Amino acid sequence: MIKLKQPSLVLHSCDVPGYKYTSWQYWKMPKGASAGNLVYWMNWGIEHSPEMYLHNIVINCHGSPGFLHIGGSGVGFGDGQESVLRPLRSKGAIGRIIIVACEVAADSDGNGRLGKAFCTRIAEESGAFVLAADALQSVDFWYQVFSHPFGTIDDFEGTVYEFSPAGGHEVWIGNTAD
Repeated sequence: MIKLKQPSLVLHSCDVPGYKYTSWQYWKMPKGASAGNLVYWMNWGIEHSPEMYLHNIVINCHGSPGFLHIGGSGVGFGDGQESVLRPLRSKGAIGRIIIVACEVAADSDGNGRLGKAFCTRIAEESGAFVLAADALQSVDFWYQVFSHPFGTIDDFEGTVYEFSPAGGHEVWIGNTAD
């Protein structure tokens, strides 16, 4: 289990399976949600948070290397659209974006960079650190059915990377998201 420092915002895709995480604010995005909608909700969270700062933004959706399916199957945003997050950088009001999506940081192109390059650009454009994994994700049975504490997400599967706003990345080892 990963503990989230509050205030944190959680955005769930309309079709994401399993337990829906709870936090200071949490919403289910409508079918057809776009990157512009995502930025709107992030800005709303920042402007309405008690600190005018979000320690974490969790994006819980289906994913594929270099793509977030935030609006349902095949709908969302991906490689080449990260500049939509640029207005968030000037605010300096997000600590970390946590992407709970399958394989979003996976390498799948000929150069082995699609997923990692996408996540790096999200970090650079948003000005926030980004956590994402390279493997299929699932919600642990015990977490989903018996214990799902407020302000937490379950552990990642696969290798988890932390991408820096400065452009680098490294393997993330931790269980808290400060």
